[in-house]
Amino acid sequence: MLAVHCPRCGRPAPVSLASPDLMACAACHYRGPPPGEASQGMRAAAHVLFQTDVRRRQLSEALRRTLATASRRHARLLVVFALAAVPVTGFCAIMLLGMWVSPNTEGNLVMGAMTVAAWLGTVGTGAAVLAFVRRRQRRIEEACAARPPAAPGEPAACHVCGAPLDGGHGGDGAIARCGFCAADNLVAPAVLERARARHVVILESFERAVSAELAAFSRATSGAAAAVVAIALAVPAAVFVITMIVVITAESRRVPVDATVRYAVVGTPVGQCVGKIAVREDGSTVVLFGSFRRDELPEEQVIAPGSPIEDLAPGAFVGRAVTSKGGAGVVVEVFSSPLTGNTAEVRRDDGTSFNSSIAGLCLDARPAR
Repeated sequence: MLAVHCPRCGRPAPVSLASPDLMACAACHYRGPPPGEASQGMRAAAHVLFQTDVRRRQLSEALRRTLATASRRHARLLVVFALAAVPVTGFCAIMLLGMWVSPNTEGNLVMGAMTVAAWLGTVGTGAAVLAFVRRRQRRIEEACAARPPAAPGEPAACHVCGAPLDGGHGGDGAIARCGFCAADNLVAPAVLERARARHVVILESFERAVSAELAAFSRATSGAAAAVVAIALAVPAAVFVITMIVVITAESRRVPVDATVRYAVVGTPVGQCVGKIAVREDGSTVVLFGSFRRDELPEEQVIAPGSPIEDLAPGAFVGRAVTSKGGAGVVVEVFSSPLTGNTAEVRRDDGTSFNSSIAGLCLDARPAR
């Protein structure tokens, strides 16, 4: 669509190559012939237009079908992504709920961060893929969009020559072929609304430019569904592996124990075991054996009111013979780690050692060293 300065008010007004001797100014409502030199230029432009192969202004049947189904493709991608995101979303929700209701807080920071990172990685990456496909779709639509109607009730105009598109719609209802220059125009209402302020003249390489955009869009959409599914499965695994590497690295760094945490040794079905002392909101005292306890131990044990309880510091277990999920041995050092909190290094009789949370250790019958 060409713009010519109005002879009355001087503002630009559109002129169609189909009617080079008539212009209508929306600003001052002038309706009449454009300036003489403008009419001559319009006729010259029309002559150049009709010297080009008409097929360069038209879309192939394959491209027309691609444009007509673009929105449906995007909707299918949304469904695929939503279905792929359901398992990881459900898993993360259950993990976070479990950490929220658990009375034990050791390791929750690392596990919670790992869970949230897995969910954000899956949803964020999938959303980026969908945004890329949507952006590609809109670029293609804008390359083919007709000029929106100047006023309600008026027809859209051809984006090449400016002639009104009052007929010649394709079977898909979204493509109209100009009756003057035979150029194909996308006339979907949503696309016309987005292109309302856009004025474009395309006189050459129309088919080549649009074909390149549509080919790129087709490649993006054909692989996007598989990419979203792969991302939904691969991102949580990758985040888990990376997090485990970070945790293992952090575990190699030993920091001083948290001396504010106090412990008690209480009788359990498997013997005398160590737990963290905690006071509930109702004032009752419980001993927490932690998330890294032996399977036979309960998560917590309530201390009967008035029962004597010995308050022990983390360092009190150095030299004690203990058993845990990792085996039996003697505590040789206590320190703090980001995953298990206050931790004991336990050395076995064969000289090997392992780390275990202090909460959940059980005292062995062997004498302390």
